[in-house]
Amino acid sequence: MRRLVLLLIPILTACRTAADTNRCEIAVTGDTTATIKAESRAGSLQGKVGPSTDYWLSDDQVRRAVSIMHNLNSNLTAAEKQRRIDESMTKDPRFMLLLVNCMADEGGIIFGTSNGSKYADVPFQPASYTIGGKAPSKPGEFTAAFQLSPAGKLEGYSISEPGELVLTQFDRKGLVGTFSFKAHQFGTTPNRVTVTGSFHFPCVGGACQK
Repeated sequence: MRRLVLLLIPILTACRTAADTNRCEIAVTGDTTATIKAESRAGSLQGKVGPSTDYWLSDDQVRRAVSIMHNLNSNLTAAEKQRRIDESMTKDPRFMLLLVNCMADEGGIIFGTSNGSKYADVPFQPASYTIGGKAPSKPGEFTAAFQLSPAGKLEGYSISEPGELVLTQFDRKGLVGTFSFKAHQFGTTPNRVTVTGSFHFPCVGGACQK
């Protein structure tokens, strides 16, 4: 998943302006506490802070992203690559339904749509979504990969019960939202935490409106 985000950077960078700034904040309370704030120019910092979504891309940008992905497979002939690219352009989603990154040196979160999610499950509009817990996520829910890195030591966490992702804005001008969930650290004596936060991302892509 993270590799796909990096593929979009050269495509989106040309569409940004000097005023485009991605911002996100994370607050961790419980057995471990932390405050994480991350900010970057939209389309920069290798996708660590910002979203990826087909909704913001022109058809040409989606095709370019899909082409890069298939061209990584050197075992395919040129004809087979073209066939797969054309096939991907008819799929739902074509490339990236919605992926939200809020990563910093101290830790961070990556939200992604669950397997099987379609455009109708995550429409281009404000809405609230479940962040899946232990049970397999349903279409229209989101998964969350959360970690902390105190003193450079990686700590992985698992969602312990369903949380909520609220998109208060999701349109051709930007993505704004909040989130909250409970998690526990991997290990024999896991720390239990509550994670809350927010993000504000200006739209970056060929389908955006300034």
